[in-house]
Amino acid sequence: MDKITIPDFNGKNYFIWELKTKAALSLKRLDSLIKNEKPRNLSCKDEIGWQTENLYTISYIKLSLADEQALQFAAEDNAKVLWDTIRVTFIGRGEDRKIDAGIELKNIAMKNGVPVGDYIARARGISTKCHSLGLDVSPRVLVCHTVRGLIGKFSKVRNIVKTQR
Repeated sequence: MDKITIPDFNGKNYFIWELKTKAALSLKRLDSLIKNEKPRNLSCKDEIGWQTENLYTISYIKLSLADEQALQFAAEDNAKVLWDTIRVTFIGRGEDRKIDAGIELKNIAMKNGVPVGDYIARARGISTKCHSLGLDVSPRVLVCHTVRGLIGKFSKVRNIVKTQR
């Protein structure tokens, strides 16, 4: 494992970006800088060490941002403040997207003329979106919502599966 790759944070993938960035910073032993404030009363040597690690942490975070976000947070020079600012800025939007994805999954329905394979692929895509946003969808829940949305000649399958729960 020579190379660590983190997807660029584009404003829509906060939860997966946060997870991978925390893991990468942990591997580099820099995760404490996004969790803790700068210690007080550091010796000169410790101050230089903290500044160096802070600069590395900021660099890792900023390099994983898409251009728009990098410009938005360019002036920040403290790793914890940068991390908290990104979190506060995007966590609300992420929660909204998580709610919307859950509603989309609950309301999934097969449209007339759509092949069942396309419908199943759409359900998988919505499930993947839910997982990437941090919303756990069990296989049982996914099957329940997917089967409930079946129509036409698949309604018999729906009725059989519903009674077998």
